[in-house]
This record gives sequence, structure tokens and C-alpha cells, in this order.
Amino acid sequence: MPELPEVTTIVFGLNKKVKGLTIRDIWTDWPKTIKSHSFTEFKKEVIGKKILTSERVGKNVLTHLSGNKTILFHMKMTGHLLYGKWKLKKEGDKNIWKPEKEGTPLSDPYNRFIHIIFYLSNGYELAFSDVRKFGKIVLLEEGKEFESKDLKHLGPDPMKKDFNFAKFKKALSKKKDGAIKQILMAQEIISGIGNIYSDEILWRAGINPKERLKKLNEKDLRNIFTATKDILGRSIKMGGDSMSDFRNIEGEKGSYQKCHLVYRQTGKACNKKGCKGIIRRTKVGGRSAHFCETHQALK
Repeated sequence: MPELPEVTTIVFGLNKKVKGLTIRDIWTDWPKTIKSHSFTEFKKEVIGKKILTSERVGKNVLTHLSGNKTILFHMKMTGHLLYGKWKLKKEGDKNIWKPEKEGTPLSDPYNRFIHIIFYLSNGYELAFSDVRKFGKIVLLEEGKEFESKDLKHLGPDPMKKDFNFAKFKKALSKKKDGAIKQILMAQEIISGIGNIYSDEILWRAGINPKERLKKLNEKDLRNIFTATKDILGRSIKMGGDSMSDFRNIEGEKGSYQKCHLVYRQTGKACNKKGCKGIIRRTKVGGRSAHFCETHQALK
């Protein structure tokens, strides 16, 4: 699932490519993606609206339109937005959307699962590709976005300038106890962190993903806080993580997957200086967790 850095990368792309354009038409073969309205109603509300700007809230993209409307995109497991031009071509007994220009990043196989297309005023298109069809689109009223069930529960954003250590501790205090990995991934505690970055953050901080929150001291929490800022910031600079499906809006991979020190590194030697441990895989709350058996040992 795209996490904070990947969604930030999408927003950067939207503000570069589609800001100021008008939505001329919309096509879909999977109207269930739109959760707030019927597809007919959604089209009526959105066509003719100008794209003002986009922002990230947690793992959500909010694209603000003229007419006091906001489109919320949540990528879920495999969704991503793409900017380009496509043509419908027949392959066997199926019609498949193909990029107008072959041999570009848009031709990447992970970009072929297009289920919604927004036709824009400059002749280009904004497409939503989602192999598993779990992604969702919600149309909200401008100014009332945070009253919606999609956003009202979200905790503070770790990449906001005002998110300091005091706010980090206050956010964690909402949870009396639990495994630290689960707490970092709980969107109502801190928004934007998922499976990849919780593993990488805890490896850097030297904390076992199963460690109970109540056992962590001030130094442990500071190490987690610092690692959170550093790792998320680095991944944003690298265009996010494309170990799985994620691509930016031009169809290109991010490169943070080249920097994994623990996530999906099972059986490899730990890269921490002076550590002789091996990376192991376990389960925490039904999710995979990767950790070093030595420098991340339980207290």
C-alpha cells in the first residue's frame, strides 16, 4: 500500500502536471471505486470543474476543485494515479488501455490496470490504475473534508513542521499499551505510516516491533521520533518505494526500495555497524514484521 512518501510523491506530480486544468469528461469500467456518489452523479458534480491544487492528508490525496468540491483518492493496496494519453486497443477478446507512446514508463506492466480516466482541458488524461480494485474515490464538500469518515479519525502528520517530540509523545499517549509496530501503523495515532516504514523506523531505532509501548523509555521514544522524520524524509526525496506496485504519475518507479535495511530482507546479515545479527520475519497483529534478532531484541 502506498504510504506517506508515495502519496506525497503523487501530490508533487499532480501539482506539477494537472494544477489549473479543467476536467472535461470521465470514463470508468469500475464505478464501484467511487464510494460517495453514483458514477452519474459524480460526473455531473465534477465535469467542468478546474483543478486548483492537491495535498496529502495521511495516505489520502485531496484534489481541490473549483465550485467548492474536493476529490479524495485513497490508493489502498495497489492504486496509483498516472498522467498521459491512452488509446483503447483490442488484445484477443479484451479491450486494453495502452499509452499513446509505447516504450515510456507508462508502458510498465504495473500501469496497465486502468479503471478510471479523467479527460483534461490540455488534451491529456489523469488515470487511476489499480490491479486489485480496492482503491476508492470520494467527493467531498470543500471546508467539510475533515468531517468525513475518511479523515476525521486521523492522527497528526509526522512530516508537518510543527510535529515535534512533544506532539509525538502526546499522540502515543492515546494508546495505553500495545506492540509498537501496530501503534506506529495506527492511522488514528500517527497518520501515514504503514508496513514498510514502520519496519525501517524500528530497525533504525533499535526497537523490536513486538515491544510493548509501556516498556519504552524516553530515549527509545526519541530514537523512534528521529528515525521517523529521517526515513520518511529520505524516501520522499527518492520518490517513494516501488518494491511492489507504486509508480509516480509519469509511470516511473521510486527508488527507496534500494535502501531497505530490514523490510523483506529475511535471512540477510544485519547492516548495522558492529551488529552480527540476522534479519528475521515475524507477525505482529496479523502483519509481517522484519527485524534484527540482535540489536532489536526484546527488552
